[in-house]
Amino acid sequence: MNLLKVENISKNIAAREILKSICISLNTGEILGLLGESGCGKTTLLKCIAGLLDIDSGKLSLNGKRITPPAEKLIPGHEDIKLVRQDYGLFPNISIRENIEYMLRFYDESYKKHRTNHLLNLTGLTYLQNRLPREVSGGESQRTAIACALAEKPALLLLDEPFSHLDFRNKQILKTEIKNIVQEEQITCIFVTHDVSDLFELANKTIIMQNGEILQEGTPQEIYKKPINQYVAELTGEINSIENKLIRPENISIVKEEKADFEATVLENIFCGNYWKVICGMINTNQKIKILTKRKIKEGSSTYLKIK
Repeated sequence: MNLLKVENISKNIAAREILKSICISLNTGEILGLLGESGCGKTTLLKCIAGLLDIDSGKLSLNGKRITPPAEKLIPGHEDIKLVRQDYGLFPNISIRENIEYMLRFYDESYKKHRTNHLLNLTGLTYLQNRLPREVSGGESQRTAIACALAEKPALLLLDEPFSHLDFRNKQILKTEIKNIVQEEQITCIFVTHDVSDLFELANKTIIMQNGEILQEGTPQEIYKKPINQYVAELTGEINSIENKLIRPENISIVKEEKADFEATVLENIFCGNYWKVICGMINTNQKIKILTKRKIKEGSSTYLKIK
């Protein structure tokens, strides 16, 4: 049985259709990444799943039981679903440890202490436990918010743009922590992002959204290698459109003239760390295409290219 089932849900806000017939199913231990441009409905979808926003049609269930909408509850939300917001939602004038302990305030002292220590260790925050939220980095605040959300062992963890305010180093730390948390706590996770690298490194399932609809669903590898249209292709990486075909830059190689599909002139080299992105202009058409190489190529020179 699926842990989470989202069946044809729709949502209108101010006469505008924000979500259109959304369907999702997830099992325990899966990490789903929602990718799309700002305003496509990702955050609204999280709030509906969390039981914080009423839906207009469709069904939402967790472990086979209906997720009660806010209109039918005194306090909106679901005890087994936790949403971590972009603003973290921490109490500013108590310590990291006390923020976590507050989520366990109705439990006995021995369990509260044990669970808090476990969460501090799990999220790598033990050495910061006595600091105030304003005294730690954005990544550490985000990890504290996740620890708070995990306090009562939810079945489903929802993360709204968890990496948006983090530098590269803290992003990598948090991604590792989330993977460890999902495995250690045996939970399911959905996160919202606009950065495709987050999907490749963290998600095992991906949904691409546009204008409140699901365009494509699959593993990150499936969507990257077989995008259904140019929008999905451009959203998930560099792309060339050659003779109405979508070609990734790594699928074009430099060859000898007799083996080439076409000739091009090197226009620009862009350093990308362990590779160069080379912008070329196709002879006769002047169409610009991108290829990836291990070395810089002399600008203005001719080169022969072949689609793999």
